[in-house]
Amino acid sequence: MQSHPAETAAVSPNRWLEHCAARLSGLSALITPRHCLYALLYGLVIAGALLRVDYIVQFNPLDHIWSDPQRHWEQGTDTLRSDPMALTDPVLYQLYIGALGKLTLMNPLLVAFYTSLLSLCTPWIWYRFLRELQPGRLVALGGWAALSLLPSWIAIYGYFMQETLLLPLLGAALYASWRCRRKRTLGSFLLMAFLWALAGLTRGIAIPLAAVTCSWLWLEQEDKLRKAVYSALILTLILGPLAVRSYQQMQLLAPHGIGKLVSIYTRSGKQRINISYERDGARWSYWFASPATGERPLAPLSDWTTARRGTAEVHIDLDRGGEDWHRAKLDYPMTVSNYLWITRENLVYLFFGASWPDNNGERALHRANIHMRWIWAPLALLLIAATAIYWRRLGGRRLLPVLLLVWVLVQGLLPIAVNEGRYRKPGEGLLLACSALLLGTLPANARKRREHGGPRNHD
Repeated sequence: MQSHPAETAAVSPNRWLEHCAARLSGLSALITPRHCLYALLYGLVIAGALLRVDYIVQFNPLDHIWSDPQRHWEQGTDTLRSDPMALTDPVLYQLYIGALGKLTLMNPLLVAFYTSLLSLCTPWIWYRFLRELQPGRLVALGGWAALSLLPSWIAIYGYFMQETLLLPLLGAALYASWRCRRKRTLGSFLLMAFLWALAGLTRGIAIPLAAVTCSWLWLEQEDKLRKAVYSALILTLILGPLAVRSYQQMQLLAPHGIGKLVSIYTRSGKQRINISYERDGARWSYWFASPATGERPLAPLSDWTTARRGTAEVHIDLDRGGEDWHRAKLDYPMTVSNYLWITRENLVYLFFGASWPDNNGERALHRANIHMRWIWAPLALLLIAATAIYWRRLGGRRLLPVLLLVWVLVQGLLPIAVNEGRYRKPGEGLLLACSALLLGTLPANARKRREHGGPRNHD
């Protein structure tokens, strides 16, 4: 039988093309718009990671040892400091800086390496929280992408500031809390209490959030006695030695740091505070002014700025315990009129103030951070309104909106500090998490109603 090579050569390419077309057709059927969306979000996460590392390599925290970053660096690397300012700040960030200094010996490359790891872990930890919060992965992945690229959460890692440690610890505490809601075991409850304790030892704003979260879950779960006893034991072991330390040096039981300086500065209504300490014949003098007081937070729409003027003068004899602190508070009484204007200013600076020190207008990422300050107040109002409208539909998911409200009330309405845009960073995470909660919850409820053919809920 004779073969016809010319005819075979003519037919084979056609069959090969048909085979490839069939394969491509099957592949295109598998690639859905949802897959494309996942690919886009993972691409944004990778872009955010690269941007974070590149930013820290360009702007190493060691290049910005001045003002608050200098204070944190010196308090951490000089581990046996016992001056009043070292006892004023919470201790955990000092321990972190001490470990960083020991591991790196001030080598800029090593500092960039460890700081990059911390920066990269922050949005990933919040993604783990969003996965506990959400039944689906898509919205949580969108939250990871948003937090990875959020300028406010990138630029701060170019400085030695407490927020760089608070943000991942807050995310870890929230993750452990929602994990505890799911598992309901003693171990998960104790892990949650431990992580909240660490967050509270970094910045005090975590303490009211911890109190609400732990109390909420304790009340709705079983095995209450063991959870209360073991949690109290963990807190005693962590906070007890720190309370002894503060009493020995400052004659005050303050394991989380001495917050009275900031409180008196806030109540005084002054632009600056000069404070001097005396202990066993030794003397220290400090002055402090919030960077927000030199800012116009509503520019370019308005030239409005703070009404704070003058200097508060405070002297504290530490050997007298809390007596001088109490007298200083009486020198600046919190009247109704004072409270109203201080709170009004605090809310303006909290939601519209530029975050210091990551507000250098010469850097593109900082400029983006400054411009994005306009979105947080409208987003907060929108989420509060949406939560009120859909409160019944949220069911067991109400804890997170409650935490957002607690943050607004404590950070915005209590005169605990002179607010600035930097204090908004934990709230930005809570706002984006609440957005993810509503985006994931409401469509799921709508699908359930359609599947069951039930009437629409108009509550």
